[in-house]
Amino acid sequence: MKDQRRTFDGRIVGMFLSAISFVYLGILTLIYWMYKTRLLSPCRVKPKVISVGNLTLGGTGKTPFTITLTEKVVRMGKRPAVLIRGYGDDEPHMLRDRLREIPVLVGADRVRNADIAYREQGSLCVILDDGFQHRRIHRDLDIVLVDASSPFDNTRIFPRGTLREPLSRLKDAQVAVVTKADMEPAATRRICEVIRRINREIDIVQSHYEAVGLCDVFSQKEVHLSYLKGRKVLLLAGIANPAYFEWMVRRLNCNIVGSIFYSDHYPYKPTDIRGIAKRCLECDARTVVTTEKDAVRLRRDLKSYEGVDFLALKIDCRLSKNEEKIDVRLSSVFDSQVL
Repeated sequence: MKDQRRTFDGRIVGMFLSAISFVYLGILTLIYWMYKTRLLSPCRVKPKVISVGNLTLGGTGKTPFTITLTEKVVRMGKRPAVLIRGYGDDEPHMLRDRLREIPVLVGADRVRNADIAYREQGSLCVILDDGFQHRRIHRDLDIVLVDASSPFDNTRIFPRGTLREPLSRLKDAQVAVVTKADMEPAATRRICEVIRRINREIDIVQSHYEAVGLCDVFSQKEVHLSYLKGRKVLLLAGIANPAYFEWMVRRLNCNIVGSIFYSDHYPYKPTDIRGIAKRCLECDARTVVTTEKDAVRLRRDLKSYEGVDFLALKIDCRLSKNEEKIDVRLSSVFDSQVL
């Protein structure tokens, strides 16, 4: 999918995946055409709908950005609700933990959940987490995230590549947010040029993620970032793109002695945790640093672990360039709202 295997068998598998991609693209094109020609019509709901999504498979940082966007909407005097499909329990849990007073509704039927948010929660705005491909519901604002560290990979459609849809779909978004822009400033400039060539009218915003603290995975006790200074640590993550996570931890002046990276949404078992702790001790370390999403899955089946600190790195999304463009777009959405 990322053209990292150049062997003969890799090329054979690539040809097979290309054939599947061709069929998949045909289905996507048909569905897109049916909505464009109004053979299918998106459902309009009472609340204003703001979608946060991406074009690639995972790893762009939708959840931290959704938290920041929701907080921004709250500061504008609106009571939003967040609608999430919920492939695992880590993302809904993280949203509920960080947005304590905001309803978070989980389920595939976003139209039904938007109606529930309006009728039962009094929400005049709903934010779709991972909603760009959910054409069934009408959106008032589409925000697409692009990962600066891994924007479009080989630009091929799934399963031959990591694109969920063609890049031309950027024409349907009003805002593009380039995430992790601080890690790849040169790449960020090139990505902005690509986005602008596809959609001249789109607003381009840059963002990065900032480490704001640590939290004990099992006791959930807050720990200051300075705890890691000079300390030997083992990195642990089950996320789509752990490179930026590793880059952030390295900037905290700790000594990374090893890393264990699993697939996205990996379901940890007690035996995994014991193996991770053993690896940590073999590396002469007493601290494991992981992500907030991984912390949810780690503590699901185990409440404590003696001898090794399991710490989750807490991060916030910061809009570092052109934040005002999102403010203008949000104001435009709400100014047109009939109460």
